[in-house]
Amino acid sequence: MTEETRKYVSPKRQAQAAATREAILKAFADQVSEGDDLSPSDAAAQVGVSVRTVHTHFPNRESQLAALGEWFDTQIFPGGFVPAQGPEDLPRYFRDIHSMALASPLATALASKRMKWPEVRQRRRLARLDAIRKAVKDIGAPRRATEDATALLLSLSGIDASWPLHELYGLPLDRIPDVIAHNVQLIVDDLKLQAKQGSRAATARDQ
Repeated sequence: MTEETRKYVSPKRQAQAAATREAILKAFADQVSEGDDLSPSDAAAQVGVSVRTVHTHFPNRESQLAALGEWFDTQIFPGGFVPAQGPEDLPRYFRDIHSMALASPLATALASKRMKWPEVRQRRRLARLDAIRKAVKDIGAPRRATEDATALLLSLSGIDASWPLHELYGLPLDRIPDVIAHNVQLIVDDLKLQAKQGSRAATARDQ
């Protein structure tokens, strides 16, 4: 057997493995969408494979949660997303995230049905929430104003913030991303003003 022969991987097997992995993730998504915990045995039964096959793709809860978080993101943001790159980029980020989420049937279903999947949600949003925290901190506003603004912006970062604007208060869906982005800009401008005033006060004290 030659080296080239030993390294050969069947494209058909690769495609089948990818399809099985996708089906398992869809089964996991169905579970958390119904408020259930992750169950490899239930996922295996739904897909029609063995529990061993499920564990081959996702050997433990950690890998299941990580993969499921990525799966949700590919469904809700098929074109991908760029986390906030700094204070000036925060309005763009919020506009993009809410525009894509409101256009996704999965995202709107998760929000409108108030489905709870905190572990998955926390993992899939961790990096972009950290980017929001850093962008706000970089403005240099006083500590309390920074903490208050950070908490408010984090609360606006998911579709559960935008959906009630339509469902409860009648705002057209196509206007919601701009409304949120505009308010984010107001928060950023206010923080900049407070940072500038704080800098002036510090300079006055030093003179």
